[in-house]
Amino acid sequence: MDRPGTSRQSVEKIEVFEVREHVPYQAEITRAPAEYDEESGETYDSWSSAWKSICQLYNLLHHMQVAIVVYCLWHFALTSSPNGSITNLQLHIIFAGTGYQLFLVEAILTLHRHNSWSFQLSDDSKRIVHGCLQLIGSVFVMAGTFLGLADVNISVITPHGICGIIALGFTLLSFLSGIMALFSSKVRLMVKSGPMKMVHMAVGLFAISMGLVTIAMGFHMPVFSSSQERLSTALIVFVVLNLVYILIQPIVNIVSTTKRVM
Repeated sequence: MDRPGTSRQSVEKIEVFEVREHVPYQAEITRAPAEYDEESGETYDSWSSAWKSICQLYNLLHHMQVAIVVYCLWHFALTSSPNGSITNLQLHIIFAGTGYQLFLVEAILTLHRHNSWSFQLSDDSKRIVHGCLQLIGSVFVMAGTFLGLADVNISVITPHGICGIIALGFTLLSFLSGIMALFSSKVRLMVKSGPMKMVHMAVGLFAISMGLVTIAMGFHMPVFSSSQERLSTALIVFVVLNLVYILIQPIVNIVSTTKRVM
């Protein structure tokens, strides 16, 4: 004859076994409709998978456009002088163009959900890489802008020069606001993290917009477009497409952050 304690333990084991078998079964019933892949043995949503693939493909094309623009900037800067010398103007093109078109653009794309090289990173890792790229880009932009101002052939009163100065100012503001947003969680009594992030995103978007507009104006200037008009038009189109693409995700983030704060 079994002891009371032994029978009670058996009942408990049976109840635990039944719960473990029962919960996954209910989860399978309530799961959203999806297709089954016989080769991998996994279920998936065909529409969301297709959309994700399209987004990743366009992200790849975007990186190719960035590489083409940066290559053309460097090629023009290093080959435009007939005697092979490097002037302040050429260094201005290299540093400012690389700062905006490469480092600051990639800094924004680091936080993009479909970015090819950062989507697998954690949120903290994305913020660290974003901050490092923004720091490098800001240094390049400052160096390129001051090298341009030191060149006697560059006039600040032109649309290219005015937009460049505005872009530099907002780039520095974006970097400072990014530092404040990063440490706002530790000084909540002084700065609220939600509004500070919104300010950082808004200022950063305006800075990168003015920077890419300045590059597009530079491609339209006679010093570049007179000898290669078709290439100039193509590069302007690439810069505009890059600008539109990098604005989409941050604008969505600003809207969502605004709703969450309010």
